[in-house]
Amino acid sequence: MMKQAVSVLLLLGIILEITGVAAIQLRFMPDPPTLTTYGTHRMNKSDNLDLTCRGRQRLLWSTPPTSTRLSTSDCSGSGLFCLTLTITNATVNETGQYQCYYKDLKVEDGKTAAGVYVFVHDSKVPFVPSEKEYEVVFIREGERVVIPCRGSVENLNVTLNTVRRILFCFILSYRKS
Repeated sequence: MMKQAVSVLLLLGIILEITGVAAIQLRFMPDPPTLTTYGTHRMNKSDNLDLTCRGRQRLLWSTPPTSTRLSTSDCSGSGLFCLTLTITNATVNETGQYQCYYKDLKVEDGKTAAGVYVFVHDSKVPFVPSEKEYEVVFIREGERVVIPCRGSVENLNVTLNTVRRILFCFILSYRKS
């Protein structure tokens, strides 16, 4: 009788363990946040832009590292969480990916996050300045490398050239959208 009781308890423990693991894997995942603007947004220097994000949990924004003219405001109500990001008097520094995501969940685009890429056009400043004054990129033979050369215009056609063994980005052409 004692053996049977221990066996039942052991079996019950295994079932609870499996059920607990399955429950963790099947945990509730809310709908992804929604934005007022998706995909790509184009704006001119000095323009303002409001990006509003709504979702079922607390929200945060990630922004380009060079952007400085930003503010956020809580617009929650009607049972939803809401956070508006405002870009004021934009410069090319605000060009980049803006992503709204659930604060307490792993960031996964389309599941727990939504984003928009913003281009701030300034004909006098065709490239987005690097977040560091001088950015050094080390290149080893046979390895792929990314050279930072982000344009403030969507259809910018650029090339890399060397001048005294230093790489520079140059504009070849661009198409107005």
